[in-house]
Amino acid sequence: MKITIVYDNDIYAKNRGLKSGWGYSCLLEVDDKKVLFDTGWDGEILVSNLNKLDFDVRDIDLIVLSHQHWDHIGGLNHILNENLNIDVWVPKSFSKRLKAEISTKAQLFEVAGRTTQVCENVFTTGELGRTIIEQSLIVKISKGLLVITGCAHPGVKLILERASSIGDVCGLMGGLHDFSQLDLLKKLNLIVASHCTKYKDDISRAFPGSFKEGGVGREIVL
Repeated sequence: MKITIVYDNDIYAKNRGLKSGWGYSCLLEVDDKKVLFDTGWDGEILVSNLNKLDFDVRDIDLIVLSHQHWDHIGGLNHILNENLNIDVWVPKSFSKRLKAEISTKAQLFEVAGRTTQVCENVFTTGELGRTIIEQSLIVKISKGLLVITGCAHPGVKLILERASSIGDVCGLMGGLHDFSQLDLLKKLNLIVASHCTKYKDDISRAFPGSFKEGGVGREIVL
């Protein structure tokens, strides 16, 4: 299985013509599926990065959106306009207007407050949080579970607790916003903090053996 960050605030793979932008998106290649998690802010940048990383938008099987903030859903229409055979999984709390719009271009699936499987070895935590409702991805890998967050607005502790209901969490990647409870990460083998992570430097210093830089073009092979 391989995960490639295709939209992020920073660029990891230099000299490939990739562009950064505020937001987050990564592409999972798991079994025979390609799963896009979030779509960044700017659709033109997202599609350009996908192409330069040798991905065809038409090969994406499904999209999972974490929460209804523009820096995670902004590129959605650019994908849907090029891929006419795709499933989109969103939190049930998404606005009726946005869900109706998505439904005109894709097969829409709504996720409520429970862990839900979206394809083989890939799950969503279901809705978490109160002020900002968000879902995260849970991916089954050989060593346990990898959790992928958009911004982790509901809190890393709550997200990891939900993921732990289906197995042992061994990795965490994505945006970690204002997260500072570093002790929650001490048992993890992989940490790839990106996007809105405020205390990235503290995390990298505390866990030099498990921390990896994020950024557009970063590939994680598991």
